Amino acid sequence: MASVSQLNPYQCDQCGTTNIVAAPVLYQQGTNTYSTRFHSGTTQSFSAQAVTPPRPRGYLRPFLVWGPAIIIFFVWTVVGISSLYEHPMTSTLRPSAVTIFLFLGAASLVGMAFSLRSIARYNREVYPRLHWNWEHTYVCRRCGKFRLIPS
Repeated sequence: MASVSQLNPYQCDQCGTTNIVAAPVLYQQGTNTYSTRFHSGTTQSFSAQAVTPPRPRGYLRPFLVWGPAIIIFFVWTVVGISSLYEHPMTSTLRPSAVTIFLFLGAASLVGMAFSLRSIARYNREVYPRLHWNWEHTYVCRRCGKFRLIPS
C-alpha cells in the first residue's frame, strides 16, 4: 500500500511545521489555578497571556463615571427649586442656575444612556465575532505565528 503525501491544512505558513495548536487549548494548558491555606490564585504562562480570550464589556463603568455627576446635578436642582419656592426673595440660587443644573443633570443622564447603549452594541455585535475568531485561531509552537483557520 502506497501512501500519498498530502499537504496538512494545519501547517504553519511561515516555518512549515505541523506543530500548531488551537488558541483555546494553548490558553487552557498555560493557565493554572492554585490554592493554599491562606491564598488562592491563577498563574499563566507567557504564551497563555498572549492568547487570552476576548471579554465582553461590563456595565459598571458608566454608572461609576456618570452616576456621581447625575446625582450631584439633580440634588442641586432639587435644592435650588425648593430654595426658590420657600424663600423666593432671599434665595442665593437664581432660576438660571437651577436651569443649568437641570440641563447638566439631563445631559449626564443622556451620556450614561449612550455609554450603556454602546456597551450593549459591542457585546451583541462585536464580541461574538471576536470570540469566534479566537476559537478558530491556531498558533505555531515553533515560530509563534497566529493563523485563523475558519474550518
